[in-house]
Amino acid sequence: MKNNRPSVISGFLDYIRNVRLYSSHTIRSYCHDLDDYYAYCINNFGGEDFIKLDHTAIQSYMQHLSKKGLSTRTLARRLASIKSLYKYMLVSNLVDVNIARFVKTPKTNRELPHYLSLKEAKEILDLPIGDSETILRERLILELFYATGVRISELIQIQLNDIRLEENIIHILGKGSKERIVMIGGEAKITLLKYLEMLSKKNDNENGYLFPPIRKNKNNTIAPKTVFNIVKKYLKIVSDDEKLSPHSLRHTFATHMLNNGADLMAIKDMLGHNSLSSTQIYTHLQPEKLKKIYQQAHPHAK
Repeated sequence: MKNNRPSVISGFLDYIRNVRLYSSHTIRSYCHDLDDYYAYCINNFGGEDFIKLDHTAIQSYMQHLSKKGLSTRTLARRLASIKSLYKYMLVSNLVDVNIARFVKTPKTNRELPHYLSLKEAKEILDLPIGDSETILRERLILELFYATGVRISELIQIQLNDIRLEENIIHILGKGSKERIVMIGGEAKITLLKYLEMLSKKNDNENGYLFPPIRKNKNNTIAPKTVFNIVKKYLKIVSDDEKLSPHSLRHTFATHMLNNGADLMAIKDMLGHNSLSSTQIYTHLQPEKLKKIYQQAHPHAK
């Protein structure tokens, strides 16, 4: 579809890549969503100029997706991509009216995050046994996910000069090139030191990334899919929950922090959330704890 992509969509993708500095994963999602929308428009409104289509084209596309059985969450994401495109078109003076604002976003029931219990978290961190290169890498990946709550995209981009061992912190470059600091716990630091010692002996990490590619290729870092498969392998051992993924270790980090008394705003900053509303979903996981806090803190609770 890339060759048939109209200049307005190509221009928008260049904008979010070079100006907004969106991650490659986010850009891939926009490419998929907008290419699919454009293909639908060509097939159903081919005789009309794409830029001149009105909001009924978007509504027709959304109905088409709904009939295919896509979830409301997917529908909302597709529409969000389209709305971003038309907002860009308006700001760029390519259209006089943002037609996407006439299309209502479907309501989604926010699914509660899947996470590990304290027992399962301990079990998964104890699984990689040994000091081989593979075992040290896999153990460190698990340790860092649980100790810091980073995303996969952030984990693979950690460089050696981002690590401050003397301060027990790592500088993270998050979504939209937003920087933050995460802490390294004692267990994670022990594994990190062993891994760094092994890495220094190899002496072939030219690009200075914490997780260089396992096999020599054009990439500077380990592949996200490789990290996903590593974590998924261990998750299957400790839990039967098929929906668990590397992101679940991020949820586990946040949930366990909150359950142990961490401030919600502090967790927001450690996760790199722009909005507190993104972090507040973790409060739905612990109604009994919230009741206890209310009983202890509110003057009229007794």
